[in-house]
Amino acid sequence: MRRRKSSLLAFVVAGLCLAQTESQITSDEVRRVARHISCQCGSCSDDANCMMSAGQCGFCKPARTKIWRMQKAGLSDKSIADAFAQEYGAKIYRADPNAFGWAVPYSALAFGTLVVVWFVRRYRQPAPVPQIEVPAQPDEALGKYREQIERDLAHLD
Repeated sequence: MRRRKSSLLAFVVAGLCLAQTESQITSDEVRRVARHISCQCGSCSDDANCMMSAGQCGFCKPARTKIWRMQKAGLSDKSIADAFAQEYGAKIYRADPNAFGWAVPYSALAFGTLVVVWFVRRYRQPAPVPQIEVPAQPDEALGKYREQIERDLAHLD
């Protein structure tokens, strides 16, 4: 009975130790470094949101554990990123977005708005009305019909 209690206690303590490590490798400090390192598992390389922040693939979890151990050893964020770049190559490093990355969506939105405004203004203007020249002399047939209308109106009164 005592042996079972000791075994159970050992499993509980081991579980608590693993849970503590899991929370440490998903801490904000580890995520701060991990967002500069792209995942190398191959399945999420096209996912722009996968910055090893919560991934549980074959690369993310060991890499986050390595980051945590390096931070625990006292290495700076830059030196950790440099160590990963040295081990996996320069393609693993993700730089912070610069001003160009922030300006492109807004400039594309402004350009699109200008195109829409130009298009609406261009096709909303009515077509010019052609100028009809009025004949200088009254037409003979028109005068004849006008006289007929005047006579018919005179009979109505």
